[in-house]
Amino acid sequence: MTPPTSLPLQDNSTVLTVCGELEDAGIAAQIQTLVDRAERIVVTGHERPDGDCIGSEVAVCAILRALGKRAEIVNSDPTPRKYSNLDPDGMIRQHTPGVPLSADLVFVVDSTDLNRIGKITREDFGTAKVVDIDHHPGNPMFGDVNFVDTRAAAAAEMIWRLASERRWPVPPLAREAMYIGLITDTGHFSYSNATPRVLRMAAELRETGVDGEAAWRRIYLNKTRAELDLETRARASLECFANGRIASISVRNLDFVATGTTPQNADDFSSIPRMLAGVELALFFYELNGGASTKVSLRSTRDIDAGALARLFGGGGHRQASGCSFNLPLDAAKAKFIAEAEKALN
Repeated sequence: MTPPTSLPLQDNSTVLTVCGELEDAGIAAQIQTLVDRAERIVVTGHERPDGDCIGSEVAVCAILRALGKRAEIVNSDPTPRKYSNLDPDGMIRQHTPGVPLSADLVFVVDSTDLNRIGKITREDFGTAKVVDIDHHPGNPMFGDVNFVDTRAAAAAEMIWRLASERRWPVPPLAREAMYIGLITDTGHFSYSNATPRVLRMAAELRETGVDGEAAWRRIYLNKTRAELDLETRARASLECFANGRIASISVRNLDFVATGTTPQNADDFSSIPRMLAGVELALFFYELNGGASTKVSLRSTRDIDAGALARLFGGGGHRQASGCSFNLPLDAAKAKFIAEAEKALN
């Protein structure tokens, strides 16, 4: 049976095809009730936002504004330059610590828990109701309504399912933002989470006017000279362990200082060690807080549970993409983590 096509509206918004799960309808109805009651809505997501986080936030905010709601995005950290086109009207602002959000309703998207939203705290929400929209394992269901599905490829997929269930108008900016969320969390549809449903969503977004090539160029062909200099340093640090089954790269604080960059400029570096033939676990270590602490991003083949390995150190994430942090300098953190990683592979 041929699926229904998108329904164009007069203002270039679109009602998307319904292609979710049976349980979506009930949760979407609960979210609708909270939206109807809210006067002012704030959307936020995890610290150091990536493409799926920014894309999902912008999609929700643009849809809410199309519904006539007062809505804005408030984040702990600035928007990476390559996603700045998703904020043409300044709907995203950076949070001022200690200043309440002053909202009736808060959407928290793409965040495993409230510890991941950075400098924003639960106290900043005040008495606002909370909608939790996420796709990460280990989400403790912290919202008044929780729309969580670990089978989803991206939070952007969850936004699609919510909007389609409620037949909400989805303006062009929201459609572009969803597409960005899908391509960044599926590795431009190359990862195992690029399910047939995700590909159908992407096809429909392209049919409704999203320029896929332009999105690809902005995200993957838009590096600065400083970012390429940082990448050169990262590639030069490549090391292999466990007879080539583990590969790692590292970026130190001095590398960020020398190139005038920050960890935001390295958000795709996890893919570098994964390119090496025979690698089953790719690791990217980078220093934070002037070198006092270290974060590691993990990427693995489908046979290795990167999420379980990250959880050994208080982190988390998906089976093939996860991360954790250490209150240790890079060398000490790396030695500690590699020892456990080798055990896991054996």
